[in-house]
Amino acid sequence: MGLADAAALAALEGVCFPDAWDASTFAAALARPHVRAYGIRDGDHLAAYGVFHFLGDEFEVINIAVDPARRGQRLGSRLFGHVLQQADKAGMLQGHLEVRAGNEPAKRLYLRHGFAVVGVRKRYYPDTGEDALVMRREAGQGASANI
Repeated sequence: MGLADAAALAALEGVCFPDAWDASTFAAALARPHVRAYGIRDGDHLAAYGVFHFLGDEFEVINIAVDPARRGQRLGSRLFGHVLQQADKAGMLQGHLEVRAGNEPAKRLYLRHGFAVVGVRKRYYPDTGEDALVMRREAGQGASANI
């Protein structure tokens, strides 16, 4: 996905998150050379996406979202598994992310794909004051797209 997809990314993000990025924020992120976005489309409709920052031998999960109408169909797992395989092939040694402590579906996804909780950022999310769990994955852990 690229700059031309910024509006579609923002539209899906807007129905998924209270602190959603707008199209200009997505465009600015995607203009950076180390930021990549991956998506799953159903025709012209963006059903799921993930935005990642790849730098050196590490990557960071920036955003992942699945259309609420398509949740439970393993789209997030398929997309995330594909990206992790690409990260492993590229020699990435570690992946990092923050996730809302109360986001059980996301936590299950990340744990299933080899991430582990390594810390907590208290009151990290300004909209609710919710804590963020800091998670990390070492290369090769849970990378299968078939999980």
